[in-house]
Amino acid sequence: MGKVIAQFSLFISKNLWIMAIIGFHGCQKEIKPIPLSLLSSSSVQIESGEELKVRMALTTQQQVQGLSGVQDYEFRDDEAMLFFNLEDSLRQFWMPDTYFNLDIFFLDRNLVVLDVDRDVPHYIGRENPEKIPRAKPVYCRHVFEMKASSALSKKIQKGMKLKWTGKFPLEQIELSIRQLQ
Repeated sequence: MGKVIAQFSLFISKNLWIMAIIGFHGCQKEIKPIPLSLLSSSSVQIESGEELKVRMALTTQQQVQGLSGVQDYEFRDDEAMLFFNLEDSLRQFWMPDTYFNLDIFFLDRNLVVLDVDRDVPHYIGRENPEKIPRAKPVYCRHVFEMKASSALSKKIQKGMKLKWTGKFPLEQIELSIRQLQ
């Protein structure tokens, strides 16, 4: 009987790591994709604790459109647009058919502000593309735009981390976009 117990104990100790992996895997929360239609808006919090409503630009079409055509009265001072991207890249924005100046924040994947281009001039229309103002090019993951006249926008500084307070985690949003590709 003692020999059987010893063999069983040896078996358990040799295979404990397998049972731990199986048990750990079973406890992990699975991240599932969500329909992009549920992600049209979200929210972030700045360091002062104030909440911003965020319009999400997730698809190429949404990112090309951006805030073009949006009138000043249609975009509040506590709103922002987040251009959500899957990879870091050199990003430069231009301002065709815009009706208000923008502060443009270049973010890393964790929503830390890497750089800021303030008060980028608006340009009504799309004629004369060479005259349309452009933000400086910055290597980043995401881009965040707010009205340059917003008092909340002025509180966001280089090095600040925005806190994601949206309903869905950023990882789940990323997974959802990747599955569309």
